[in-house]
Amino acid sequence: MKMRSVGIVGTGIYVPEEIRTNDWFKQFDLLPFDDLFDNAGVMKRRVCAKGEKSSDMETKALLAAVENAGISIEDVELILDGPNLHDQPQPGNAALVQYKSGAKNAAAINVESACTSLLSQITIAWALIRSGMYNTIACIGASNWTVTADYTEKNCMFLGDGAAALIMQPVSDSRGIVSTHLETDGSCWSAVGRNFRLPRALIENYRAGSYLEGPREKVFFYIDRGDSGIEKIRRYGPTKIPEAAKKALAKTGNTEKDIDFLILHNPTQILVDTWQKALDVPDAKMHVTIEKYGNMSAASIGANLHEAVTMGKIKDGDLVVMCGPGAGFHYSAVVMRWGK
Repeated sequence: MKMRSVGIVGTGIYVPEEIRTNDWFKQFDLLPFDDLFDNAGVMKRRVCAKGEKSSDMETKALLAAVENAGISIEDVELILDGPNLHDQPQPGNAALVQYKSGAKNAAAINVESACTSLLSQITIAWALIRSGMYNTIACIGASNWTVTADYTEKNCMFLGDGAAALIMQPVSDSRGIVSTHLETDGSCWSAVGRNFRLPRALIENYRAGSYLEGPREKVFFYIDRGDSGIEKIRRYGPTKIPEAAKKALAKTGNTEKDIDFLILHNPTQILVDTWQKALDVPDAKMHVTIEKYGNMSAASIGANLHEAVTMGKIKDGDLVVMCGPGAGFHYSAVVMRWGK
């Protein structure tokens, strides 16, 4: 049986209403961490309202992508959902988003690889639709991680909330996904993430507290300060993403010189600039949202793609490369010929 061509036929994003500028953080005495993250290039970020859940954002992004694709929510047969922080430990958000969105004909499973969740989902959806098992799959990435910010440490400033969704379907033979590359280095598993811990100010200057007043530990975003954390990020961060992009391109017989448009995850502006230089892609062939949205983790790549498409920056037939890192550590890339 001939394998079908599969592409992205709709995109959508949702960001919360509250805009938090850098002035807001002046109320805190923030401990410096590392220039790579302390000077991330973020001017504004969106923050979930009180009671606004990740599943709310995911649902709104999904419905926006469905509308953009010109289909009905009931056409969706499978939802792949990858929020950074589920509404509760178990079950994950996939089933809840299926219910909230009205996707009554869809199965829903959680596929999460931190900031690379959308790229992992695209790879899975590509295979499933290509084989004929499904016709319409929704991929969703989201982050509501400002609730895990440690407001004693300066890198709390680069976190932003938001969600992005993609609709994937069969497309014409000359369009769609042409290759992917997924790579994992589990030795970096503890480099960055969220864990139950004290804020850094108390870790460095511990003072006994009264637990009758409630525990001071909670789930905080963290970057490990030792060799397994920031040192590994500094060692591998600049090179692994360009390498992943080149490996994905090589599978298609292309090189970085053939890239018409580059979509990157936006962890910090310094890393984005480093990857852009390594792939020798000019500003005109990129779209970056970190300055206005911050690092939205699993939603960043989808947000950059959605805005680039709706602004007319990506043209029919363009060779588009999407790539980025994800905590764990994952290095991922997708190459596609844009269009239906």
